[in-house]
Amino acid sequence: MTFRQSPLTELEAPIRSLGVGGAVSFWIQERPFRTHINLRGDTSEARFVEAVATATGVVLPQDPNTCVSSDRWHVSWLSPDEWLLIGHEDDAAVAVLVDQLESLHHALNEISGGQTVFRVGGDAWRDVLASACPFDLHPRAFGEGACGQTVVAHTNVVLIFVNDDPRGEALDIVVRRSFADHLARWLMDAAIEGGFEMLAPARVS
Repeated sequence: MTFRQSPLTELEAPIRSLGVGGAVSFWIQERPFRTHINLRGDTSEARFVEAVATATGVVLPQDPNTCVSSDRWHVSWLSPDEWLLIGHEDDAAVAVLVDQLESLHHALNEISGGQTVFRVGGDAWRDVLASACPFDLHPRAFGEGACGQTVVAHTNVVLIFVNDDPRGEALDIVVRRSFADHLARWLMDAAIEGGFEMLAPARVS
């Protein structure tokens, strides 16, 4: 059995810090142990697009800074020939993808061990991120179906808009493991005035 450890083991979740007037306007929750795949290929090659769709249930997004989802995978555009796939940890699902692409020109790298995901939400999430992120997070510019590569608190991240969280509008932040602790602490510090809650990690079921 493989031993897995969250990069946030030194932070004891849950943590709750009330803001002015006893409010909590921002929450953070790690979503560890997902499958992360970096995929490169040529979308002008119909067989490549069809193979990915067969394996993942989605057609690769081709417009810059857009993303799509199925019940198994979330796929974000990174460049004209590069995508980030995130799904529940499932060796069988990865095997299906590898099998579908086997005879085609492509590059597939599983990077699950090097990244994690923070989901953030609450009334203040856009304001908290905007204080140290050059990306335009205004609702007119960043909403359903949007993603983007940027920097938050001097840390390279991928931002993915989330519209299906039962708690309301949210954001997934994909970050390298080595920067996860730094970013989590920065987010809590940035949100302290309005109050925040660090929730227990959302484990893969």
